[in-house]
Parts: sequence; C-alpha cells; structure tokens
Amino acid sequence: MRKIERSDIKEWLEKLGNASRGKKYGALWKSVYRQLDVSRRKRVYVNLYKINKYTEDGDNVLVPGKVLSKGSLDHKVNITAIGFSEKALAALKESNSKVLGIDEMLGSSKIKVIR
Repeated sequence: MRKIERSDIKEWLEKLGNASRGKKYGALWKSVYRQLDVSRRKRVYVNLYKINKYTEDGDNVLVPGKVLSKGSLDHKVNITAIGFSEKALAALKESNSKVLGIDEMLGSSKIKVIR
C-alpha cells in the first residue's frame, strides 16, 4: 500500500483552493478542501464496497482520502482520490473504471463525494 505523501496533499489543497474561488461548484470544492485539510488520523479511508453502494455506472467520484480494496465494484466509474491501495487499483482496472487526476475532476460535472 502506497503511503500518502504530504506533497500530494499540498498539491490538492492548492488546486482546490483555487477552484473554490471559482463560480462553478465553488462551495463543493471548499467543502472538499475542508475535509482534506485535517490531521492524518482524521483522514478519510473508503472501501470499494461503499463506492459500489453509493454510485451508478459512469458517475464521477471524488474521495478526499484513500481508496481501499475491501469489497468489489460491479460497474464503471470515473474516480479520483489522494491515494489508492494496490488491490483497489487492480479492482478498479478490472471494472474498467478510469482513475483521474484532480485536474481532470475539477473540470467535470455531477461529482459525487464519497467519504
């Protein structure tokens, strides 16, 4: 499992801070910024079964933390997160899901934040 680096968090915070000042989804990005700007102990960890439960085929999903591999994903999603476990990445690849960068998600519409 890859450790989440502080530089990854800083990069996300900078981009979310800029996006929160924009007119499109400014409140959403401000909310995600607040969820991400916490100590390591309070950071979000989401398993695949939760993503599977709350999303549908083709949804844009943002996880302000790390995606873990417990459970499975039976449909395709576009997802971005701070980090992914190796098994979670394999499961996402198996479900033909796309792993996007934060830049790509900032331009998307209809985003579901899973935490």
